[in-house]
Amino acid sequence: MLGLFTDRLLICVDKIDEQHIKLFNAIEQFREACNDRDWDEVIRVFNFLKVYFENHFKDEEEYMVKYMYSGYEEHKAEHNLFLRKIYAFDSVLKMNYISITKIMEMNEFFTENFVMHLSEVDSKLGVFLNDKL
Repeated sequence: MLGLFTDRLLICVDKIDEQHIKLFNAIEQFREACNDRDWDEVIRVFNFLKVYFENHFKDEEEYMVKYMYSGYEEHKAEHNLFLRKIYAFDSVLKMNYISITKIMEMNEFFTENFVMHLSEVDSKLGVFLNDKL
């Protein structure tokens, strides 16, 4: 999975890039736990991802507000959509029933949507912040 994280996904803001790499590592742990059908580990890593994404998005949004990023509203809306999907998965996990279909959906969501968010949304923020930092 870390093969998905390439230099093209770096936005050249150290704090955010470090968080992105940590998220990719956790997504890989989540994928491995799902493949191993280690449901305790799936839940543990998912809970980590949920909290870490919340904090990461908050950090990005603080940068956007501090430096008056013109794309703030759209970017925040993307974060909110991402978090709503995570919260929907959280509700499923709390029912103590995890279907293979839902596991596949969660893996696809974390990998594809996160990569897309980085390459299409965060990259614009990175260009903006590089002129400010």
